[in-house]
Amino acid sequence: QGDFRTADNWMAAAATIRPGSQTIPDARARIAAARAARISDLRDAGLMALQQSSGIADARARLAQILRIAAPGDPVAAELRERIDLATHYGLFHPGQDFTDALGNGARGPEMVVVPHGGFRMGARDGEPDASDSERPAHYVRFDRGFAMSRTEVTVGEFRRFVAARGYRTTTARRGLSLVYEERSGNFVRLNGIGWQSGYDGAPAGDDMPVVHVSARDAEAYADWLGKQSGERYHLPSEAQFEYALRAGSNARYPWGEGAPPVRAGNLTGALDRSPEGRDWSNAFPGYGDGYWGPAPVAHFAANAYGLHDLAGNVAEWVADCWHDGYRRAPDDGAAWLNPGCRTRVLRGGSWASSPAQTRSAWRAPVERDATNARIGFRVVREL
Repeated sequence: QGDFRTADNWMAAAATIRPGSQTIPDARARIAAARAARISDLRDAGLMALQQSSGIADARARLAQILRIAAPGDPVAAELRERIDLATHYGLFHPGQDFTDALGNGARGPEMVVVPHGGFRMGARDGEPDASDSERPAHYVRFDRGFAMSRTEVTVGEFRRFVAARGYRTTTARRGLSLVYEERSGNFVRLNGIGWQSGYDGAPAGDDMPVVHVSARDAEAYADWLGKQSGERYHLPSEAQFEYALRAGSNARYPWGEGAPPVRAGNLTGALDRSPEGRDWSNAFPGYGDGYWGPAPVAHFAANAYGLHDLAGNVAEWVADCWHDGYRRAPDDGAAWLNPGCRTRVLRGGSWASSPAQTRSAWRAPVERDATNARIGFRVVREL
């Protein structure tokens, strides 16, 4: 009947009646085997329940049954408890896992990395150099569930598949121009005939480069297409998701710490960088150079502690939030802060042409939703 406590009591009583009988240890062994089989069956039922979208409550009920009959510290109970915790926070995934989703057209989506759930203090600390009022007040944000973020910025090749599959016309295709870097003057200038296929200087971009010259509207269209093709929930990162992933457990001024960037920290503005014609930056990290003037191929520099590349450099990135002048009344659950019909969006993360102040973890800026230039790209998030 599964009442192992009563069975144990009866075995203890029997041992006093017939001490030394082989019947007693034999019965104990059979009861132990029945208990182990019952625990194993409950564990299997719990794991099967976790395969269902609403099976966590069922799995917890199975765990409660195991705990009533198992010995303290039973490894099977510990395993099921851990699997329930993972399912609660990550669905069928686990922190640090990388995966791609199959798309309806037979291709695969971008490589995604599961970011662990947890909390952090978002925004600039009191007294942080170069911080603005829009980065305050610092406030605590908690993610009760993990999420997956694309390992790199969306590439030209990935965006090309989207445009070809959907026949999508980007903002630059309709407008016919974008801002590019002009080597002769050292400034960003408007140039006709520029689109998502173009690099920072207007020349054709390779498929492994981060796509630039895309608006927030274009980025959202790509994420929406991924969602429809995969049947999963893709979107631009919320501002909180972006900063949480960029900090990767750090509360320092920069993603790597307080001081100068270490060697190969990312594609940043370094005093040792030189343009093709020998220009240098007027405001850069002293003593740093990464060998690039303009974006680098994605994943060219080391990943952060969460396995994500280029959050702190290469290109700045669109996020889902509407612009607000500060964080008062901001969501504390990591959700995007939206207003119906807003046209000014938030830009996060330093770029290849950003000053050191704009490479800080808390830095943010307002940008018109339809703006395009050689410094802005994006990446996507998938709900688990």
